[in-house]
Amino acid sequence: MASDTSMIDGTTAVLPSRPRAADQRGVTVWATLRSFRIDIFGAIGLVLLVVFWWGLTFVVPRSSLPSPLNVFRRIADDFVVADMLSYYGLPETGLMGSMAYTAANVLIAVVVGGLIGTVLGLFAARVPVARAISDPILNTVGTIPILVMAPFFLIWFGTGRWSAVLLVTVYVLVILYLFAQRAAENLDPVYESSARTFGAGTGDILRDILIPGTLPQVLGGIRIALAGAWGLEAIAELLGAQQGIGKIIEVLAGSLDIEGIFAALLVLGIVAVIADWIAGALVRYVTRWSVSARVGTT
Repeated sequence: MASDTSMIDGTTAVLPSRPRAADQRGVTVWATLRSFRIDIFGAIGLVLLVVFWWGLTFVVPRSSLPSPLNVFRRIADDFVVADMLSYYGLPETGLMGSMAYTAANVLIAVVVGGLIGTVLGLFAARVPVARAISDPILNTVGTIPILVMAPFFLIWFGTGRWSAVLLVTVYVLVILYLFAQRAAENLDPVYESSARTFGAGTGDILRDILIPGTLPQVLGGIRIALAGAWGLEAIAELLGAQQGIGKIIEVLAGSLDIEGIFAALLVLGIVAVIADWIAGALVRYVTRWSVSARVGTT
């Protein structure tokens, strides 16, 4: 970092100056290289997983563990249209249509649950009475397994789409409530005190301090909630739904179609990994100021 010198009382003082543009570019390039390196390692891990899966097929019977090639071929055959699914009363949209149905449910649940949970968490962190009321309720709901909650949601809301969406929304809400509350608690109160000293109002503090200060942790919580929402949605569909990847797994399990089950699970896993990669890229972009600061200090 460059520095400036000035004369104070006959002595030379070294004053820090703003980082040069070249230094800032270097930090940005370093952050990009680190992200690219992590992506390469992730790709290598996926390749090793496929190789390990292929090796197990020589030990485990094919009736219990199909080969990766056969599963990929099944995905290609059933991706757009799956005629055999019509025999089980499912739409003939194939894996793509069922995955789109599941992905839409996950997206709705994460957006709605994330917004409500974040607002409640930030509000409870600043209003002790609200926290005293909401903490016991949401903490209790968060400890109940989804396999226990799902039957009640199916009874209350039926076996349609909104039963699964509401079930996943509740769990996303609890996760974001805890993340937002913890983020607000970790924010140093000196910032809000200084802002009030200079005449900032509640709206100014919310807009300029609370939201930017808690944004990195809240977005990290959304990413974690998104990663878990895929499995929760599939379980909710498996227990009672008219369509979706979970419904396909439930139907194929009844007919002992192991290859079809693996194909559905692999499609779900691929979409979940891609969604997590996109979410991670968006989080890094939105909070690039904090990422650059961390990289610059390492």
